[in-house]
Amino acid sequence: MTAPTAGPGDVAGGTVAVVPLRDGVSGKSRLAAALDPAARRRLVAALARHVVAVLRASDGVDGVLVVTADVPFTVETLGLPGPGGGTGAAAPSAGRVEVVPQPPERPGLNAALDVGREHAVERGAARLLVAHADLPLLALDDVAALLATGVPRDGTEGEATVVVATDRHLAGTNLLALPAGAPFAFRFGEGSRAAHVAEAERAGLRPVVLRRPGTAVDLDTIDDWGELPRAVRDRLRHGLDLPLP
Repeated sequence: MTAPTAGPGDVAGGTVAVVPLRDGVSGKSRLAAALDPAARRRLVAALARHVVAVLRASDGVDGVLVVTADVPFTVETLGLPGPGGGTGAAAPSAGRVEVVPQPPERPGLNAALDVGREHAVERGAARLLVAHADLPLLALDDVAALLATGVPRDGTEGEATVVVATDRHLAGTNLLALPAGAPFAFRFGEGSRAAHVAEAERAGLRPVVLRRPGTAVDLDTIDDWGELPRAVRDRLRHGLDLPLP
């Protein structure tokens, strides 16, 4: 199946964001005790729309690739044109966004990111920005800060940098910025912050760890839910009809 596209096209020398997105069935399984499958699907879709909308609106991001094994769910979630020209539910759907199918023979999160990187490099990207699809507090300032970290203020070329935006536990990685063509292996999984720092050093790149409120909170567990500001919880709970406190 050909992926629907309103995508980034040629982004020579620019930055491409890669967002891995699971299917609408298995996502947010750690919330299964509190949310039924339909509610989890609504939550996954809403969080993904938010993250993609922020990335699309970011001046420093030239294109967004959403890598998924569930193309129909992703197209519907983002409101992108389908093969017949129709759209899914109302959602951010302007240009610079492309859905990239994840081949079944390349399963898993790190493999999805490899697929996205390959597509970004083909389009001429110089820098890659990896972002998880479940960051309810992500804002434009967070993306700008991430992309500016490690860049010399005088505009000259400096040492190549890998920026690791860690989670609230200082253990995981929620966003990652790196040179698109660097010999860098993605190490998402338990302890990924330390693993990505070590991988950057192995590849001869300078690692920088960044922590900001908008990048630190992902939403996987009830504890994560409790970390969100009340206004955000209220908006998600009422807007998506979620039986959460």
